[in-house]
Amino acid sequence: MLDAMRKIRAYTDDVSLEEFLKNGEKQSAIILQLIIIGELAKKLSNTLKSQTNIPWKQIAGLRDRAVHDYYSLTMKDVWSTVQNDIPVLEKVLKNSLEEIPEEEREAA
Repeated sequence: MLDAMRKIRAYTDDVSLEEFLKNGEKQSAIILQLIIIGELAKKLSNTLKSQTNIPWKQIAGLRDRAVHDYYSLTMKDVWSTVQNDIPVLEKVLKNSLEEIPEEEREAA
């Protein structure tokens, strides 16, 4: 997950909303990383999920929408997720990494 978040950060550094909305390649690259985050979130144990205040169900739900109902996504919502939710998730995961059991660290 952290690798996907680093990629999202790299793809959006110095990019405005307007630039993002005009760049289909960035949109596709970021959505793929959000799908990866959602897929990995589904693989975490319920025990680990319960130890954090992260909306795992919504993260997995975004993945499902991106995969199965792609055209229901709005790029403004994707941008909002990238700008507001991903930094918080990244911070929580980094802070919790030492507490994550070895067998689940790969997903984080």
